[in-house]
Amino acid sequence: MSMIFIYVGVFLFFVLAGVWFDKFFIGIGVGLVGTIIVFLLNCFAAVSAGNRGVVVTFGNVNMVPLASGLHFVNPFSEVYQINVQLDKTTLENASASTKDLQQVHTDITVTYNLSATKVCSIYKDYGIDVVKKVMFPILNEVFKTVTAGYNSEELVTKRDKVSASILEHIRGKLLQFDIIVDSISLVNFGFSEAYQHAIEQKVIATQQKQKAEQDFQRIQVEAQSRISQATGEAKAIAIQAEAVQTNGGKQYVNLEWIKKWNGNLPHTVLNGTSGMILNIDGEK
Repeated sequence: MSMIFIYVGVFLFFVLAGVWFDKFFIGIGVGLVGTIIVFLLNCFAAVSAGNRGVVVTFGNVNMVPLASGLHFVNPFSEVYQINVQLDKTTLENASASTKDLQQVHTDITVTYNLSATKVCSIYKDYGIDVVKKVMFPILNEVFKTVTAGYNSEELVTKRDKVSASILEHIRGKLLQFDIIVDSISLVNFGFSEAYQHAIEQKVIATQQKQKAEQDFQRIQVEAQSRISQATGEAKAIAIQAEAVQTNGGKQYVNLEWIKKWNGNLPHTVLNGTSGMILNIDGEK
């Protein structure tokens, strides 16, 4: 309908211009020529690479999409270009409750593309903004459903499994609307501030417990090592004592003393019976 107004507007412009310059018939002629030129130009539509064209004539959607390139179309039609390349969108601050009733929030980024053969039906049912009308509500619904099946700790420890489950559900639901999902990612994932603080304290307590257990194990090993060392020394002494007794006792000790003597006589000796001290150097 808008094209009709354009044609009428072009024609009236040239007619009024002719009247203004007292050349009414010339204005009509120029107006007709200008209108015909605009009319012919609107018989062609160029669809950009990676897009599909949806032709709408007086509100009626042509269900055959236009491929990339130049096309001859009804001059009274309008052509809407729909991107069918891989695209990305993000649902920000999606929130849900876990199985243990903790609030969790995240941004969900989805990589997707529209079915190239179904863009006409997508446009007819939802218009151009299919992401907000279809995708975001489904993302919210799936995120809440999947999250409710895990407790807060599992959402952290089994994050890959949670993402895979969300992706599987989203793919199945959006495929019904001819939206093909390639991948998803959960970013800025977190819990409420109070619960996040509690988790941090639990992690710190766990680390301290592990350190204490490691210290206790180290002390046990060191004590065992000292016991083993003392036992070894005691056994060595016992073996030496046994060797002394086996080799003649006092005679063996004297022999060992002689082996270690440096060959120098002592300067004085103590008489064992009288207690006299004798000088054996020969000096008075």
